[in-house]
Amino acid sequence: MPSVGGIAPPPGISPGIPLPPFAPAPRPVIQTSPPKPTAAAQTIKVEVGEEVEQERRKASKRTALYASLAALLGIAVGFAVGGTKERGDRAKLAIEGAAALEKDVRAANAKMEELTKKLEEGAAKLSQKSFPAELTTELGAINVPFDATNLEGKQIGSLPGRVMRQLLAYTTSVQDLNKTKDSLKNLLTAAQSSVEKSWKEQDEPVVNFSVVFRRDGDKTLAELVPNKAPFPFGKDWPAKYAVTRLERTQQGLKPAEKEATRWTKGDIAGGDLQALPVDPQSVAAFTSEQIVFKLRGAMIDVRQLLEGNKENPATETAGLIKEGDDLANELRKVSLAR
Repeated sequence: MPSVGGIAPPPGISPGIPLPPFAPAPRPVIQTSPPKPTAAAQTIKVEVGEEVEQERRKASKRTALYASLAALLGIAVGFAVGGTKERGDRAKLAIEGAAALEKDVRAANAKMEELTKKLEEGAAKLSQKSFPAELTTELGAINVPFDATNLEGKQIGSLPGRVMRQLLAYTTSVQDLNKTKDSLKNLLTAAQSSVEKSWKEQDEPVVNFSVVFRRDGDKTLAELVPNKAPFPFGKDWPAKYAVTRLERTQQGLKPAEKEATRWTKGDIAGGDLQALPVDPQSVAAFTSEQIVFKLRGAMIDVRQLLEGNKENPATETAGLIKEGDDLANELRKVSLAR
């Protein structure tokens, strides 16, 4: 495009539009740098920056604290849940243990009722002067099946306090009962031959004992000694017979067989050993009758353990069978508390 008035158009202007001759020349664009912030602005920026950093640090601390609390809370909740579960497991085991113990107690009570019946039958025979020999065998075969091993694994510590005390008392009483029952069995075994012999001799009394005399300085002493071969009381008595005396040796007192002359007259403590036969009725209370009395007393003791003592209201006891029934009912209540 030709120039106008000898002046070429500035770059970027379309040559199709002529510039007027009087138009001022365009000012050159001066590049300037942005203004510097004032001191106040710089202070605000610094303070704002520090506050932001402080808040960020606080936020970071709060985040860490919250995370720690959350972790602790999680542990606490887990512990509580675990503890609750453990208590729940123990409660469940206690309920199952109560059900098992109820069965054990009822089984023990059934055996005690069987024992009571056997003792009643034995006492009846004994009162008729018939020795209850079968009772010895029966007592050996009967054992009330309840002891401390029945409590193992039953969580008895989770039972109500009153029920636990009943259970422990019942366990101890059953153990004592079994010991007393065994003592009665041993007494029956030891007494059978003596009692049966004594009853037989009541119709045909025999002289089982004699009295012999000896001097001890200026004193005369009598000794009750058994006759080696008892002789019939209602027939002729032998002039001489053997007795068993206790003699003092270096090893202590020992039984020794001695021949004695039945005393009839003269110095009873002089010369050879002399003896006087003893009336069988006078010593019966110290032999068979005493043994029978002990047997009856032992049977009564066992029956009172089982059935209680109802004779004296001041000392009345319920008896182990009743205690067992009450305990079984309490254990059943616990087992049903599901």
